Amino acid sequence: MPSTSIQSFFSSSSPTKSIPGDGFTPEEMVLSTNTSDWIPTLEYEEVTIGYLEPGPGNITFMGRIVNFYNMPKPSKRPKSAQGCVRIMLADDTGTMTVRLWHANIPWGSMLKLGMLVTVWTVHVSRGSSEQMSLAPTAAPLFTTIFPEGERSCHFMVHEKSDEGKMFKRPFGSKDSVPLPGLMTLENFTNGGYDVDDCKLLVCVKSIGAKKNYIMKDGNTSDLISVGIFDETADAFLTLYGSLSNSASSWTPSHTVLLIANPSWKIDRAAKLSFNANTQLYIDPDMADARYVRALAQRLTKKEHINPPYPKGVFDVEAAETAAMRVLYKLSEIDEFARANPRDKVMGYISVLITEVHIVINHKRNMLMSAECCGLPMFANAVQAKCRQCEKWSPLRINPRILGNVIDETGQISSGKLIFSDDAWEQLLGRTAQQLVTAPLDVIKYLEHRLFFLRLTFGFGFHLGDDEVGRLVIWCVKM
Repeated sequence: MPSTSIQSFFSSSSPTKSIPGDGFTPEEMVLSTNTSDWIPTLEYEEVTIGYLEPGPGNITFMGRIVNFYNMPKPSKRPKSAQGCVRIMLADDTGTMTVRLWHANIPWGSMLKLGMLVTVWTVHVSRGSSEQMSLAPTAAPLFTTIFPEGERSCHFMVHEKSDEGKMFKRPFGSKDSVPLPGLMTLENFTNGGYDVDDCKLLVCVKSIGAKKNYIMKDGNTSDLISVGIFDETADAFLTLYGSLSNSASSWTPSHTVLLIANPSWKIDRAAKLSFNANTQLYIDPDMADARYVRALAQRLTKKEHINPPYPKGVFDVEAAETAAMRVLYKLSEIDEFARANPRDKVMGYISVLITEVHIVINHKRNMLMSAECCGLPMFANAVQAKCRQCEKWSPLRINPRILGNVIDETGQISSGKLIFSDDAWEQLLGRTAQQLVTAPLDVIKYLEHRLFFLRLTFGFGFHLGDDEVGRLVIWCVKM
């Protein structure tokens, strides 16, 4: 071999020194942040929360979020966790705590109370009274996971596959036995807050606007105040930070909340909030919750200033084209409703309008009305902004512009009729927009024209599912 070849061999640059690794390629070292891409590599045992035992083991369990707290832990290291969310999960058998560390996925802003989630983990620990930062006393068992940095654990939220039926019964509740510690708001404010494991079953009354406040460390956060009530008293539930996002899916006079171990401040009304041991169940599957919702529905229908026109309940086209059209008296409608509470009736009534209050409602800025967040709204406009949620809502013509409506056999009080938009236009000869923009002299003429006018109303009435309960007017004929 020529000498030049040997010299060139030894004079060439030495190869790069290799660094021992763990056998994974650079692509495999980067974990996906998409929760749907995770594929389990171990065999996990599916268990319920009530049967969890401390110690190592590959397990998976499901539950609903009843409390969570976002704990930011900023770090300068790019691959380390940037924060932690302490989550309390509950199923039909018990509760436990999940300490969810995260780096690129902002779990704190994505989670909501009531979400159905599944957890895969390889260990379960038990907290103590001296380690409250690890797990509260209400859920002493806990697991710590970092899905973005560990391949053996995972956290998944069931958004599309959740039908709202699983894990809706709080642990220990039975329809035949009262839930331990359950009390009314009145009893709670009168000293019941001192009872261990106290619980409140309330309905959402109103949802306030989201506001900003300054924390002790100088940073800003969000809060939202939710009005709640039962048959004895009213109160307020304040949600701070990431918890405030949960109220966006609640419906006033329909959503029922079971609140266990709330933090409290008694003023003119009880002011509740969350602490480490608080648990909140949304629309729990229990007889008492159904009673509270039914009570709220009755109060809403009784107090609603302008119920919406029910769509899809009555076949208006069939009534208009029927070969036989029946003219009823008010007394006959009353007799029919008492004898046939599950049946519908459609027909016509001939009535007199004995009072008209268009001018006075115009001067009071109350020609149009509606409700939002359980609060009445009035204006001489076709839409108005809610004082609670600050959203614009459409308004309908105030039914109280008409006084008592009578015939030879009975009377309907002011505000008790539900008119469709077409019926209002046929009665007033103008749309809602034309009514609110009409000058005062036109308003006075319209009131004089309707006073003691004989009219024929096409009506529908149904009590079967307690959906209507009032006469619904779908047409007006002069």
